[in-house]
Amino acid sequence: MGIEAFCMQILNMNKNCIKMVMKEMIVLNERIKKKHAVDPGTAASLIRLEQVGKSYGSRKVLSEISLSLDRGESLILRGGNGSGKSTLLKLVAGIIPASSGHIHRSSMQLQMGYAPDRLPKLRMTSEEYLIHMGQIGGMPMATLTTRIEELHELLELPAHSPSLLIHYSKGMLQKVNLMQACLLRPALLLLDEPFSGLDTDSSEKLLTLLHGLRAKGTAVVTALHDPLPSWESVSTTYRIREGQLILEETDTNEALNAGSIRYELDGLLTEEARAGLAAAFPHVDWTAAGNAVRCEIPSEDCHAFMHDFWQADGIVLSLKRKEGAI
Repeated sequence: MGIEAFCMQILNMNKNCIKMVMKEMIVLNERIKKKHAVDPGTAASLIRLEQVGKSYGSRKVLSEISLSLDRGESLILRGGNGSGKSTLLKLVAGIIPASSGHIHRSSMQLQMGYAPDRLPKLRMTSEEYLIHMGQIGGMPMATLTTRIEELHELLELPAHSPSLLIHYSKGMLQKVNLMQACLLRPALLLLDEPFSGLDTDSSEKLLTLLHGLRAKGTAVVTALHDPLPSWESVSTTYRIREGQLILEETDTNEALNAGSIRYELDGLLTEEARAGLAAAFPHVDWTAAGNAVRCEIPSEDCHAFMHDFWQADGIVLSLKRKEGAI
């Protein structure tokens, strides 16, 4: 049985065979670890792709993809429907094998989280589903319970709701999908259209989660369709075109007018941390009332500022792109 098909079996399994399937999944995970080469000379990179290609029969989906991903790095994948974004995510996750090339991982124990573009409607509550997924990942029950409550609170879903996933809306299912990907605080997080189905407030909550994980060293790869300036500001964007991975350069007009592009951040930060950031980023404008802050961040400073803001345990309430004369 293929790995992808097996994962679908897990999502539709009967509760009375959970333990048996969990044991089989552990064996399958060990096979995946042994299958991929480990490159001891690339300790700085979590994962490195060398001339990777993927074909289905005579149809070539991806060709000669070379890419490396370091801790705390964020990549965005863009492309039309069927361009190969989802296929590339599955290759990186180890769900499907490459047809050519090599994938090197920094460690056999590299912890990854993967959220597909949709989660099937299951006859389980969100808590039951996440407990099973956490147990498959080997999480201690006490740690797992705490983490499930944290994620429910952050994404604003009731943690102990008796409602089954078959009754959830698209947005609610997407939240559960994202929770399972983030359960283990992965070193590498792979998200396929993570903002699909989420309203504005939920999208802001997800951004808060992603910025926090990234600041703590998690590398994040997201396949996105719609523009998302606040995430693009801290990410490198690639476009898949005719099976090739192409780096998107900054738009010429945007580069010429970079001085007029700023980001407005509303958040919470201690006065001590604010003083340190203000000294490190003299071109950032601050408005503060107690721990509540509003920052006007120049485009060229946004990437570094957001990293340091999260390292200082700041909380982002919103981050918006602004254009026009200063």
